[in-house]
Amino acid sequence: MYILVLLFYHLEKIIKLAINKKKIFFFSILILILYSFSAKSLSNNVIVTIDNIIITELDFKKELDFIKFINKEEIDTNSAKIKKEIIESLIDRKIKKIEVDNAKIEINEKEIENYLYNYFISNKINDEMLNDFYKKYQLENDYLKNIISIDSRWIKMIRQIYESRINVNLTEVNEEIKKKNLSVEDSEKLRNQIISSEKNKILNKFSATHLEKSKRKYLIKFL
Repeated sequence: MYILVLLFYHLEKIIKLAINKKKIFFFSILILILYSFSAKSLSNNVIVTIDNIIITELDFKKELDFIKFINKEEIDTNSAKIKKEIIESLIDRKIKKIEVDNAKIEINEKEIENYLYNYFISNKINDEMLNDFYKKYQLENDYLKNIISIDSRWIKMIRQIYESRINVNLTEVNEEIKKKNLSVEDSEKLRNQIISSEKNKILNKFSATHLEKSKRKYLIKFL
C-alpha cells in the first residue's frame, strides 16, 4: 500500500509538469510504466509464509501454468480443490528445499540431466516445447530444472536415511515369479524389477512420513 501511495504522489507531480503538448507523449509512457509496476505489485501478494520464506500469487500462477502445460489440458482455476493442491505442492517443495539445503545434499549435473531426460520421456515433451512454453508464459528457463533438482536431492536424502530400513519379502517375490513359468534370464529380470518397484513403494511411504514430520518444524501461515 505504501508503494502505491508513493507512486500516485509522484504521479500527481508528473501531471502538473505535463501541461504543455510537448510532454504529453512522455507523460503517457510514465503512466503506463507506473500502472504496470502497481499491477505487478498487486499480483505478487504473499499468500503463504513458511517461517521467513514466502509463496506469492506469482508463484501460484507459474505453477498453475506449468501444470496445465505438462497435463496438456485446461484446469478449472476456480476450483478450490485444485488451488489447495497447488499451494500444498508449493509448500512441500519449499520444505524439501530447506531440508536438503540444511542436510547439504547435492547431486551432479549429469544426474539432473538423466532425471530431466526421463521426465521428458514420461511426459512426452522435449526441449523445444518446453522453451516455447517458457517464452509464452515468461517463466525462467530453469523452472523445471529447479523442480527436478529439489526432488532428486530429496530422494537422495530419503535413501540415505531409510535405505537400511527397507525390507522386501523375497519369498513372496520368488513365489510370484514361479507362477509366470519364465526362463532363468527372464525370471531374474522380473525379480529385479519387482524388488526395485517394492523398494520404491516403501521409500515413497518413508518420504511422505518424513515430509509431514518436517512440516511440523516450521511455522506455516496462510494469508
